[in-house]
Amino acid sequence: MGLIQDLTDLLGKISFVTIVHEYEQGLYFRRGVSIEKPIRRLKADDLAEIEVLERAVREESGRFKAFLSIGKAEPPAGFRRSWTGRLRHQRRFSKVLRAGVYFHLPLLEHIVTDYKQERVLDLGYVSVLTSDPEPESKVVMVSCNLRFEMMDFYRAYTAVYDYEVSLRYHTLSILARKSLGMKFDDWKMPATIIELEKKVVEELRKLVTEKWGIKVHQVYVTDVTDARIFKFVGDTHGAFREQQPLVAAGEWAPDRC
Repeated sequence: MGLIQDLTDLLGKISFVTIVHEYEQGLYFRRGVSIEKPIRRLKADDLAEIEVLERAVREESGRFKAFLSIGKAEPPAGFRRSWTGRLRHQRRFSKVLRAGVYFHLPLLEHIVTDYKQERVLDLGYVSVLTSDPEPESKVVMVSCNLRFEMMDFYRAYTAVYDYEVSLRYHTLSILARKSLGMKFDDWKMPATIIELEKKVVEELRKLVTEKWGIKVHQVYVTDVTDARIFKFVGDTHGAFREQQPLVAAGEWAPDRC
């Protein structure tokens, strides 16, 4: 009975078809390698341009020469050959799957999908030390949100591990670095906050957009809290206890990121 149940569970996990929805992008893996598939529903203008380029290459090489040279000659740069020997422009193919139904072999092939819609990511809090001279120097807890969308699922999936987590940590790191040198009163000025948001977005796009394939729309600083940090050292039976930091901000103590 146990073996039958195991076989039933295994068959339930085996899939021959995957649907990529309109609001998703997908990747087609074969033996662990992402492969290119023909792009479905190319735009009319793009298709017309591609056909012009393919026609020009065929006329240059001769109408029947391509069929006679299958396996003997490399196709021109930017082109590939179909199984019939017909030249196809590289722009007809992509590793990122569009909406549609895709059939694949179980165990050897699989498809992964993710949403391409705009998303707002809660980044949590980061602590920043102000540049006020002692003893006025303070620690502020800054929270922010990030609005983004995925442009290229292949880069987001392969260039970075867990792009949402990496995006959260990277954004907070940039925010903390760009906040260096700010005084406590600067955090009370809306114009300064807006300028800080712009600087964080500009720095994010250098890596996140160009390498990870993620479009960054906006960073929103949602809260700035004056935090006071106390360290208590007690003596129990002649021995010092381990120092324990305590964060106090009114009645609220935020978790550290």
